[in-house]
Amino acid sequence: MEEASQLSKATVKKIVVKKLGKSKKSKVKSEKSKVKSQKLEVKSEKAKVKSEKLKSKSKVIHVRNFNKIVSPEAEQFLEEDSIEVVEKIKPNAVIKQRSAISSEVKDELEDIFDDKIISHPIASHGKLSHATKINDSKKNKPINIYKKIAVSFIFLTILLVAIIFYFLFVNVSIVLIPNQEDASNSLTLDVYDQQKNPVLNSSVILGMVKQVEVKESKTYQASNKEVLGQEVIGKVTIVNDYNKDQPLMATTRLLSSDNKLFRIKNTVIAPAGGQVEAEVYADEPSREMAIGPTKFTIPGLWAGMQDKIYGKSAVAMEYKEKVKTTIQQSDIDQAVNDLKIVLIAKTKEQVNNDFKDYDQVIYEIDNNSIAQQLDSKVGDEKKEFTLSIKAMVTVVAFADEKVFQLAKQKLASDLPNDKELANFSKKNIVYHLSSFDLKQGTAITNISFTGKMVLKKNAEIIDRKKLLGLTNEQLNQYLGSIPEIAGYEIKFSPSFIKKVPNLVDRIKVEVKR
Repeated sequence: MEEASQLSKATVKKIVVKKLGKSKKSKVKSEKSKVKSQKLEVKSEKAKVKSEKLKSKSKVIHVRNFNKIVSPEAEQFLEEDSIEVVEKIKPNAVIKQRSAISSEVKDELEDIFDDKIISHPIASHGKLSHATKINDSKKNKPINIYKKIAVSFIFLTILLVAIIFYFLFVNVSIVLIPNQEDASNSLTLDVYDQQKNPVLNSSVILGMVKQVEVKESKTYQASNKEVLGQEVIGKVTIVNDYNKDQPLMATTRLLSSDNKLFRIKNTVIAPAGGQVEAEVYADEPSREMAIGPTKFTIPGLWAGMQDKIYGKSAVAMEYKEKVKTTIQQSDIDQAVNDLKIVLIAKTKEQVNNDFKDYDQVIYEIDNNSIAQQLDSKVGDEKKEFTLSIKAMVTVVAFADEKVFQLAKQKLASDLPNDKELANFSKKNIVYHLSSFDLKQGTAITNISFTGKMVLKKNAEIIDRKKLLGLTNEQLNQYLGSIPEIAGYEIKFSPSFIKKVPNLVDRIKVEVKR
């Protein structure tokens, strides 16, 4: 017995695991073991009494933090003590027993599993005893806490994902179509005749400065008309179905079917069985007397003869006014102005043929050199007159490529900082001859030009800070109020988002050409 008491605790554990089922036969047990054994028997008797009252024959033992591998000795002990391991899970192990557990077994199991053993019986009919319910409620509290932690974690994860999604994917793209506005400017250019100024460098505008004589004549109508009278005249065929000739004197009356009176202008003789043509005129001339083809009776003849001798017309009568036309000063002035235009056109055609190597040719008539010749004078009674004119025309011709580049550079340099030149061509340049010196071979030319300007691609026409948080409707109203914008296109991403993000870097603005 002294030798057994000196064994280490580890050696005792092994002996208990191997020989605990035979503890009653062992003679080396200490007195302490006997006392424990007696207490175990008392508890066992009490447990048997309780088990008889309970119809359920099983109990559940929960062993926490199960991290031991059951040794063969422990398994043998469990089998001998009629205890069955139902399942093993980490961190808990569930053991089902068919008899009450002794305190000694409990102590040994605690040593084996390094944890406290919580034992409670299962009541009959599937209902838990009071001790079981208390234990389950203690067990469920950590589970509820874990559930709350898990739900909170999931919620925060979803919220974090939504925030990341918002910052990474939500954006709005705005494409602006700028208005094309007019931009005008002007320049003064000196043009040098290259034949008279051969030593000038290529930086100046070289061309041709000279005068040519041009002549032209044209016939014009006098405009001053004085109505002296009016007449209605025509021709009528006299038909004679009688057997005798019928002479008709001048002024013989002819009456139309609508009772309009005409007279024969000259004496005629209508031959028997024949006809003769006579000139007639209206007795009272007016526009209403210009009647169409019709039949005429001759009231001066005997009534029985009027159906045999009569008149008929094949064409309408003609209404005429007797007009006196004279030449006025206004007629001459108008003719001179018109002939100058004709003269310039003729000069242009002539010069274009003679100087077709030049891009631009400017013409201007020297008014001091104009000489005119008229075949009539003011007050002459004439329907028309002929005017001849000659003049000296100044011609300035030059190549326009250098002028175009100078104008383009001037136009672009004077634009606002946020604008750029969008459209400009040679057709947008207008030339005007200001002055010239034929002896020096120079001319001063004023040019004016107009182009189209638009916003630069990187122009900050929109303050993106003002767009933050705007709805689609508010954004449309804001963009529509900017005069420099002709049109725009808004694209939200994702498409179901209809509100501008609250971050400036999520707003993209592009100026489209």
